[in-house]
Amino acid sequence: MTPTSASPQLDATAPAGNDGKWTPRLVAVLIALALPTQLLAAAGILGANATASVAGSFQTAQVAWFSLTVVLVSTLLTPFVIKLGDRFGTKPVMLAMTGLGVLGDLIAALAGSFPLLLLGRAIAGCYGPFAAMAFPAVREIFPRALVKPASGILGSSMGLVALAAPFLAGWLVDTWGYRGVMWFLAAMTALSFVLIALVVPRTPRRDHRPGFDWLGGLTLGGGLTAVVFALGQGPSWGWLSGRTLGWFGGGLLAVVLFVLVERRSAHPILDLKVLTRRPVALVLVTGGLAQSIAFTLPAIGIMLALFPSIPGVSGGLGWTGQHNAVVGVSWNLVMFVTGLFASRLLRGTDARLVWWAGLLLMGAGYGLMGFFHGNEIELVLTACLANFGAGFVLAGSPALVVGVVSPAEQGIGSGMLNMLMNLFGAVVTAMAFAVLTEHGTVFHGNLFYQDAGFAWVFWIGALLTAVTLLLSLFIPPQRGEPSAGGIRHPTDEERK
Repeated sequence: MTPTSASPQLDATAPAGNDGKWTPRLVAVLIALALPTQLLAAAGILGANATASVAGSFQTAQVAWFSLTVVLVSTLLTPFVIKLGDRFGTKPVMLAMTGLGVLGDLIAALAGSFPLLLLGRAIAGCYGPFAAMAFPAVREIFPRALVKPASGILGSSMGLVALAAPFLAGWLVDTWGYRGVMWFLAAMTALSFVLIALVVPRTPRRDHRPGFDWLGGLTLGGGLTAVVFALGQGPSWGWLSGRTLGWFGGGLLAVVLFVLVERRSAHPILDLKVLTRRPVALVLVTGGLAQSIAFTLPAIGIMLALFPSIPGVSGGLGWTGQHNAVVGVSWNLVMFVTGLFASRLLRGTDARLVWWAGLLLMGAGYGLMGFFHGNEIELVLTACLANFGAGFVLAGSPALVVGVVSPAEQGIGSGMLNMLMNLFGAVVTAMAFAVLTEHGTVFHGNLFYQDAGFAWVFWIGALLTAVTLLLSLFIPPQRGEPSAGGIRHPTDEERK
């Protein structure tokens, strides 16, 4: 396959003579990619804070769909986004995704009914797989020496988002309710659209074959969506209920059918041969699991801080949202600074060493958090240790993907990492709430979580991190760096 030619000033190629130095143009491109990527994380934090306002505004008991709708649509569309990026280049797909994100957030902000609100959230969910395009764009645009550092910054800037989002969420919700959050997301997504249009160059098309594997995309996306839906509804439906087992079984069956369909498709939506290589499989599985832990456990920490402190009933700390935001500055700042430091390390250090160090520190932090989380000092010290490791994990994961796939496979790698992170995130979240419910107490009709439940969730997070570290030890050395413009193909050893 030979990419079509385009005008030099618009093509995504490494600047002539660039030996790995940051230029104003590259910084601008990284900002244009980082803003919409991290806006996804901010939307999660803002949406969580707006949930109570949504429930009160529409008097609904189905408020969980406010967040679940976005996850389901994002999971369904990810396979199509990967293929469309290969077919048309990443920039047009990113513009389409952010454009739909703006439209969806505007509909949600103006909605006068709960179904219309969910429609807006579903359309905004089209923006959910953006990271599956952002990391391949880095691979295409940045010169060889900056691919891993830029990918690391793109992944680890989550710490900066987590630093500011709680303060912003409190102000928006307290002042304008959930509509303030929707208007803010619409404005920031529109800004992302403009930056992408003006700053991000075109990238070459990787797939010029006719035809499109709609059946494969629907079976994979639909199957994974059904599994995520079942995991999300399991705690309320019951894990052994017919609905839970039906959705879960149907999703797994669809994934099996996808494998059979792809083997016979002349134009498969995903090249399954890429996923059969041991280094790729190990990086995607461990990367998806570790990042799901890094995103899920802090949410449990927020619940611990905000739930009331009632002896024998509720084991929360009883903090206000503002107090939690102030205290949380410490560990979120640690994550951001660590991520920047890790991104610099990646220029001359084996990405596996950064990754292993991050997993070790993150696991130790959550293990200690299970024992020590009873006041501000204990929570700050243990959470800072966990986020010290999380900064390395979030920076190292995309760098590992870069090291095991070629540019033509980058979209598949990033997209599968995104799908696995959603899937593992649903599993970890469901597991956490099952543990909390097991140690919960119903008081005056409300379910409160006791201290033992929070402790066990943190210990399970530490155990899962240890399992991830053990699996990661089998990732082979990454030989060779991407060449200028990101072009590198796997070695024979990496293909085994």
